Amino acid sequence: MKTPIKTYTQFLNESKENNIVNVILEALEPTIVEMVAATETWFIKTFEREFTKYDREFARINLTFDMIKAVENYTQPTDSLLSINVSKSNKGNIEINAQIQRDGITYPFSTEAIYAGGHNIQRLHYRYITKTSIPKTGETRITKEYTDRIKKMSKAEKLNNEIKNYEKRIENNNDRISKSINVSDNEIIKIIKADSKYEINPSWEEIVKRGAAKNYDNDESFYNSEMAKYLQSKIDFWKWQNIEDPTKRNQYYSKELIKLNKKLDSLI
Repeated sequence: MKTPIKTYTQFLNESKENNIVNVILEALEPTIVEMVAATETWFIKTFEREFTKYDREFARINLTFDMIKAVENYTQPTDSLLSINVSKSNKGNIEINAQIQRDGITYPFSTEAIYAGGHNIQRLHYRYITKTSIPKTGETRITKEYTDRIKKMSKAEKLNNEIKNYEKRIENNNDRISKSINVSDNEIIKIIKADSKYEINPSWEEIVKRGAAKNYDNDESFYNSEMAKYLQSKIDFWKWQNIEDPTKRNQYYSKELIKLNKKLDSLI
């Protein structure tokens, strides 16, 4: 059983430091939830498919990463958040206005989140226009943590897709095997003969009429024996195709799944 990907909340809780960025994120939690919900609406409308738990986690980390990048670049871990207010602009963009204190001095900090879209959930992002008189710090530690997390989630998503693909193949093969394992030879013959590609063997009389009896030593019993062997080869191939080959493939897929799950575990 594969280990589930850590959620955004689990990832966030890994950092216990009371950093100004984390304080701001906590204050902006309702806004982040709103942004993710808007992303889900956009995603479903754009791609016309389910917005999965993974998509939600990836969207949240991606959008939060953009927010952190806008804030951390101007703040220090020791700064204090005095106030914060979130509103919508006339264009519908999210505006964040805050007061940040550093060394006893209070600075205004405002940033506008402009939806920049993206061609998939991994590329989705917001662009932040920041206005503030607070001296720029160039801090990027938490931003880098999120960058690494996004890279890991991208790799994890690829692995998850491979895992799902193998699991689906195994499921399909098991279904095929279960439907075929108890089919009798007589039933297989009916299935084979119902196939439009099956060549119906002519009668011995037709063989004689065609002048092809010499190909079978002019022996009807020999001809019937050869035709029986031909039909048996068709039966054997049907069993190989529907039972033996899917079984062998599942053995291979199962080994690959073990490898993929180990890689996934190393990422999360």
